[in-house]
Amino acid sequence: MKRHLVSALAILAATIPAAAYAQCAPTVPAQAAASVPVIHYKSTTIDGVKLFYREAGPRDAPVLLLLHGFPTSSHMFRNLIPLLAGRYRVIAPDYPGYGQSDAPDHTKFAYTFAHLTDVIDQFVQQVGADKYSMYVMDYGAPIGYRLALKHPEKVEALIVQNGNAYSEGLKEFWDPIKAYWADRAPARRQALEKLVTLETTKFQYTDGMGDVTRISPDNWVVDQAL
Repeated sequence: MKRHLVSALAILAATIPAAAYAQCAPTVPAQAAASVPVIHYKSTTIDGVKLFYREAGPRDAPVLLLLHGFPTSSHMFRNLIPLLAGRYRVIAPDYPGYGQSDAPDHTKFAYTFAHLTDVIDQFVQQVGADKYSMYVMDYGAPIGYRLALKHPEKVEALIVQNGNAYSEGLKEFWDPIKAYWADRAPARRQALEKLVTLETTKFQYTDGMGDVTRISPDNWVVDQAL
């Protein structure tokens, strides 16, 4: 009996400070919680292909279109979107064959920058973006450039990161890719398979980094999984 009483007193002593703290602890104002941007994960269909996209920010705010690179997806913008969504309507699609979008067989879908541009152009119209700015990265650049040339009256700004604009930028590394563009023989396609291995995806994140412990391995694992 004495042991039970001591245990009960010990529990009471432990819970009283916790209860007191709970009563006195500051509460987060509802408006502060509401100010945290919410990302919505949506999809639409373009010519029978499901296109996934992330969207955040006020519907009436200036539109900022984020176009991802290779071999990633809109997932690469997951930390950037909340920083921009307070002032912009941020829209980040996954191209066909990337991320959460459909990946039609290459014999049934032309995976060219020209065709991807047409898809994204239709997508932009579907989401009601009459005017927009673009932040393009890597493979997003040749798509964004084409959109800007196609609709100069709609594009208000173009922010480019690591985006090549000239054929001179396609160095020797691109020779096997150019060969496949010219002749899509199975052997030439097979020669490119190393570009989509986990090792190569990891290399794109870690090459040139002095301290690789600053890079989360989730990056290349998620890219590879998608």
